[in-house]
Amino acid sequence: MRLAARGRRETDGGEEAIGDPVLVRTLRRQAREVHVESLLVGAALTGLALLLPG
Repeated sequence: MRLAARGRRETDGGEEAIGDPVLVRTLRRQAREVHVESLLVGAALTGLALLLPG
């Protein structure tokens, strides 16, 4: 996801810039969705852990 945020991708030859602006936008959107989902799941699990009797 760090590469998608910079408009790059990993290939066998190393990192390379993505030339297609539509693909860059799509990858950045997908990376943003993954970050938001991770944050929400982490917050929910943390809240659940705090509610459980210790």
